Amino acid sequence: MQIPLQSPRESAAAPSRRDEKIIYGTHFTVFCFWTFVLLCRPQDIFPAIAPLRPALLTGIFTMLLVLLRSGGSPAVPLFGEKQMRLYAALLLVMIMGIPFSLYAGRSFEVIFTAYINVVLFVFIFFKVVDRVEKLSAVLLVGCLGNGLYSLYSVVSGEIVSGRLYFADMFDPNDLAFFALSFLPFNLLFITRGNSMPVRMACALSFGAGTLLVLMSSSRGGLLAFGMAAFLLLFTKTRVVRPSMKVMFVILCLAFVAFAPLNLERYTTFFEIKEDYNVWDETGRLNIWKIGLNEMLRDPLTGVGVENFSMAVGLDRQKRNLESQPWQAAHNMVVQIGTETGVIGMGLFLLMSLNVVRIFRKTKRRACPEKLTRIGEMGMVGFTGLFVSGMFLSQAYSVYWAFYVAVSAVMSRLAADAQRTTDAAAREIGRKAR
Repeated sequence: MQIPLQSPRESAAAPSRRDEKIIYGTHFTVFCFWTFVLLCRPQDIFPAIAPLRPALLTGIFTMLLVLLRSGGSPAVPLFGEKQMRLYAALLLVMIMGIPFSLYAGRSFEVIFTAYINVVLFVFIFFKVVDRVEKLSAVLLVGCLGNGLYSLYSVVSGEIVSGRLYFADMFDPNDLAFFALSFLPFNLLFITRGNSMPVRMACALSFGAGTLLVLMSSSRGGLLAFGMAAFLLLFTKTRVVRPSMKVMFVILCLAFVAFAPLNLERYTTFFEIKEDYNVWDETGRLNIWKIGLNEMLRDPLTGVGVENFSMAVGLDRQKRNLESQPWQAAHNMVVQIGTETGVIGMGLFLLMSLNVVRIFRKTKRRACPEKLTRIGEMGMVGFTGLFVSGMFLSQAYSVYWAFYVAVSAVMSRLAADAQRTTDAAAREIGRKAR
């Protein structure tokens, strides 16, 4: 496997072919394939493989390989990083809340048959990705898979009422959230130092992802995209050169001018007072209000994982509004707070803040340049993902958890690099004496 992000001045320190075989073993290759299946959902593109449960099969295979390998390799403390401890604490809060859920059976089922896949992915990610080269490789896999899905959605999706729909997993708002999750990471691989096929593929992926966000007609997605674009254009990074900023602006203008976008929907930003989300019983502001009231009513345990809609329905029954529908949270912070209580929401927000803190810290610490560049684009990507998630029920999303895992690995790698630098400085000082 080619090492991405290889700069000329780092080429002297590049591992030999034999070393690469040590770094990229079978277990890591299978993990990358699992990452591709779990995050990029090829089963939506090729429905024939869906009955084979590819995510489940590759996940089991990956876990077996990691367990077999762990006996002969240096142990990576699973809870050595704060992010991993916080994530485990959030999982514990979710489990402890099951007996107090509005529908305990539903919470148990979701946690132990669905969300457990995300949990295992985060833990295995942290154990397996122990070098910056591996982290870069995983990001490349994600970018290519995300780009393939985005391109297929744009080409094969169906426009309904001015909005793009594709497959059954994501609605248009979710498509924007999905595209934003990896969009900035593509810029890591279109720079010199990567092979031409990789550069071209990631450039295509970036363009397809951008177009998917715009064609989704998601107002939350557009707001998130605008925040990410602002960071790309107006913050100084080692990745994004001025020429890339110009090309990005031209790309966006070309899409606005020639792509089949529902621009009329975006103009409703200027008519916010007339939007049903502001004043209607079924609007998002009222849904969030119901959710926050439920959280304050059960601050320790919440209403239980995957019970938000039931809480809304019961609230409306109490107010003699049985005819109104049960609705999802449409805000991942309100969702996690309502379903897991104040402690769960606090852990969720703390981990999100830590993601930002760790990405920023890689600029100031003695980190490898590759790690710093990943941190720069990670900051842009997480900003877009989080802003978009403020309008979606994505609290248990694998994409948010992915950023938690990436930040935990980066924190560990940055600390290792700092220790190496400090040790070298002490050795130089000792020789000088």
